[in-house]
Amino acid sequence: MKRFFSALGRIIDTLRTFLGRIFFLLVAGLILFLLFSSPPTVSVPSSTALVWSPSGVVMERSSGATPADLLFGTGLPVNSLLQDLLDSLALAADDSRVTALVIDVSELLSVSPAHLETLGNALQQFADTGKPIYSYGEYYTQAQYALASYADHITLHPMGNLLISGFGGNQLFFRDLLEKLRVNVHIFRVGEFKSAAEPFTRMDMSPEARSDSQTLVDNLWARYLDRVSANRDLQPQQLQAYADNYAQLLEAAGGDMSRVAFEQGLVDNLAGVDSFRREVAAVAGTSNGSFNQIGYRDYLSATRAIQIPGASQVGIIVAQGTIMPGEQPLGMIGADTLSELIRRAQRDPAIKAVVLRVDSPGGSAMASEEIRAALVQLQASGKPLVVSMAGTAASGGYWISANADEIWASPSTVTGSIGVIGIIPTFEDALGELGVGVDGVGTTALSRVGDPFSGLDEQIGRIYQTSTEDTYQRFLRLVADGRDMTVDEVDQIAGGRVWSGEQALSLGLVDSLGDLDDALSAAASLAGLEEYQRVYLERPLSAGEQFLVQMMENWGGAQALASITGRSQSWTGLGGVGRILPALPAEQRQRLQSLVDLVLSSGMTPAQLRTLAVCESCLSVQ
Repeated sequence: MKRFFSALGRIIDTLRTFLGRIFFLLVAGLILFLLFSSPPTVSVPSSTALVWSPSGVVMERSSGATPADLLFGTGLPVNSLLQDLLDSLALAADDSRVTALVIDVSELLSVSPAHLETLGNALQQFADTGKPIYSYGEYYTQAQYALASYADHITLHPMGNLLISGFGGNQLFFRDLLEKLRVNVHIFRVGEFKSAAEPFTRMDMSPEARSDSQTLVDNLWARYLDRVSANRDLQPQQLQAYADNYAQLLEAAGGDMSRVAFEQGLVDNLAGVDSFRREVAAVAGTSNGSFNQIGYRDYLSATRAIQIPGASQVGIIVAQGTIMPGEQPLGMIGADTLSELIRRAQRDPAIKAVVLRVDSPGGSAMASEEIRAALVQLQASGKPLVVSMAGTAASGGYWISANADEIWASPSTVTGSIGVIGIIPTFEDALGELGVGVDGVGTTALSRVGDPFSGLDEQIGRIYQTSTEDTYQRFLRLVADGRDMTVDEVDQIAGGRVWSGEQALSLGLVDSLGDLDDALSAAASLAGLEEYQRVYLERPLSAGEQFLVQMMENWGGAQALASITGRSQSWTGLGGVGRILPALPAEQRQRLQSLVDLVLSSGMTPAQLRTLAVCESCLSVQ
């Protein structure tokens, strides 16, 4: 019997090893096939509707994907690149094959007010061609509806909803919690409006922070109302009343949310998806039980122009995320990483000017200064520098922008916040509460500087505060030099205040209002270019990142178009795997389909927001 179980164990072990190797070979083979197989050629039908479907978070550039995201997914839609969305609209506007536009915002999770305006301008330019624009939704959020409002025909599902809630929100405050935990938080700041530390020192907003925030959201909300009401031929007061009196309106409609939106003129029709498809098919034609269509990503792959070698270029460098020292991954701004891109642009004879596209809430002062110094060297080489502000260009984001030849911002850009703050927690009281004592020796008063367990000596506190004030004065001087203002003039609008792009223009913090295309035109003009190509400068990808990018490129085009298309897109854009999977046995195909679906649902890794403030070299300008 013992011999039998021993033999059985060896058989099971051999079988386990064999199956493991087979599984490895299958996975490796699939990955290699995906990497080296070419995607199918995409063609644009002679009459088709462009399905314009921003999804996930609208971003300047990809924030990267981790292996875990790729293999297991995040449950979130794939993020969209702003320039891809803009380019697809611009190309389709002049393309006779595209007879209509379908706006599908069902998977759009987040888009900044500034990006909303930029996308809105592009949609308006498409609308000016006279081609019809349609939109269908089972549910519209406020941001989704802002884009849908450019449609000539907006259809809402009879059981759907359209929510307009205004701008606002709450913040958590931890002072009492920290007191209960006996954690001491030491704050060093300059600027009464620099409110980033308030969650650690208060239980509510300070009057200064409340006033500053209220002014900003009021300005953004007014722009939203003006834009959307104009698109729908309404008055801003009507949209305001829709948000303020929604409960009353809903009660009058017997709880029918779609009816409220229809009666208030926010949508044109209440109908199901089949009716919507027939409406679009009347213009775009019929195919496969739905209307003729092409997704905007596939459309771009078929129509985007190829760069011509040797042509004059305007380089675009994207500064997206928190500013940190050294090398940083995608989604963050590393001082060394970005500075090297700037130096590359300086060395490249084909690049005649540079546009720095800033979308950053700030970060390390030292890192910000390193980037600014590299930009100044670029300008000294004779190449014009224009800053284009995206959703946010505040604190460190403004620090790196201040010396540009021109600064362009969207009216809804959040900028300013010229101030400095440092936060240092210490845990000596918490340890004492737990029965842990802290003691030691040193040769000077600074021997234990930076030790979070020994408290903060009064002298060390003075050092931090003095350093903070010095950094603030540096900030004021560089802004004054860059904007042709006096230090006192900058100080009057600094102090940590945040401004919309529209307000910043009147204050002299920016030169003009416009989007990236406007900034590119300005840079080309400064360089004396009548014709030019835009080119993005990005750091070389590591071998691992190249692997992930290739996987995402081969697979990413397979993201299903929204349900409104009525057409299965499961295998579109999957490269070679798309050609072989349908031929597999049903069970295997189902398993691989599940894996594909997981991959397609994965989103990009969000930028990690971190604040460092322990000395002058890493004081935060957030």
